[in-house]
Amino acid sequence: MWLTAAPASIQSVGTPVLDQYIIQEEFEMGDSLQSISDAELIDVAQQVIAAMTSDPTIYGSTAAVVTELTTLTGDFDTDLTAHVAAQAAAKSATATKEDSRTSLEAALRSIRNIARANKTKESDMAALGIPVSSGAAPSNATVPEAQVDTGDRLRHTIHFRDAASLGNKRKPRGVMGCEIWVKLGNPPPGNEKDCTFLTLDSKTPHLVEYEPGDAGQTAHYMLRWRMQDGSVGAWGETESATITG
Repeated sequence: MWLTAAPASIQSVGTPVLDQYIIQEEFEMGDSLQSISDAELIDVAQQVIAAMTSDPTIYGSTAAVVTELTTLTGDFDTDLTAHVAAQAAAKSATATKEDSRTSLEAALRSIRNIARANKTKESDMAALGIPVSSGAAPSNATVPEAQVDTGDRLRHTIHFRDAASLGNKRKPRGVMGCEIWVKLGNPPPGNEKDCTFLTLDSKTPHLVEYEPGDAGQTAHYMLRWRMQDGSVGAWGETESATITG
């Protein structure tokens, strides 16, 4: 490896002394330096400093280069020490977090097991939301609540959300979508047997369009959640709305 003076047209934007040279890597020194550890790199730098300090001209260099190399070595040593300390702190914090998680899991398991031993009903167990296996957590769904927008002629826009979280448009955990059933005309339906299945919609709102002959009739909607495992939840309150003509 040798150093040659840089052409005047090249503007130095880095280290003021070392950047005045262009490093010619005859022996691929860059690759060999990249392959050694941080601690080994510091050892190499310190050996270079020790060899050059007495007479840097032997290496075609100057005392200023040695001074700057000493500063760079010191900076890297300081940063490496801080990096190692930060890694150790992160490892310690991770261990502390895992201990806290273990304690929390144990407390939740204890509550679940005591409730089981107390013969708590399944509906109340589901309300706890504690997984009973390695699978997904139980659904937090209650029943869907509908709001029907009748502002457009021959059109109903059905907005649905879970009754326990009306401020949240997202489906409850474990829900595939909302079943929507409809009955046209009075009286309101007694159950789903009086209705016609309309759709299973995974995203609110759902748009229903009617024929001109339906204008003036009342549409009664019954909604319930269908879960990802294929089961269905309880029916929400029937929502009725007039079809505007």
